[in-house]
Amino acid sequence: MATIFAIHANATTQLTVSRAVASVSNAELTGRTASAVEAQRVFQTLAPDVVTVDLQLPDGNGITLAERLRATRPDLPVLVIGATAHRLLERALAAGVAAYVGRDAGVVEVAAAIRACLSGGGSYSAHTLNAALRHPRPVGLSRRERQVYDLLRAGHSPVEVAAELGVGESTVRTYVARVRAKTAGGGDLPQAG
Repeated sequence: MATIFAIHANATTQLTVSRAVASVSNAELTGRTASAVEAQRVFQTLAPDVVTVDLQLPDGNGITLAERLRATRPDLPVLVIGATAHRLLERALAAGVAAYVGRDAGVVEVAAAIRACLSGGGSYSAHTLNAALRHPRPVGLSRRERQVYDLLRAGHSPVEVAAELGVGESTVRTYVARVRAKTAGGGDLPQAG
């Protein structure tokens, strides 16, 4: 029997998740809490197969909690339920979150996401996924390369990027060259001098 640990402060979401788990064959809700601190305390004892978590908790952030839980179990599928803003999806993807649905998702959508997590796949709402596909971010970049990439994509000039990061323009050009080498030409990266 697959076990699901639900971490939700919102009572409506908790009810939706409970109903979704009940509709998934061979799955049971093994525990629930509304606290990120409590979740971290009991996580190892429960050893769930999937964790569902609200984006916002009274004592923390669901994506940050997902990162912490996955640090101890990298293969843990986590389903985040929350607002569907592009930046949140990017954070969730970077954190290794397996599934992400909007806070208005119903029982059927949440159950489908749980099934996807249990089968080793992922599930992102169409609205949120469409936003990410319009602006894909390359993977495999260093922290500094990512900063340069993000600032240039946001419309900053190489001079502004250099000032923002406290480096010289030639250093920015070097980072741009590295990004282009790692991303088959830089994709949508503007020219940097």
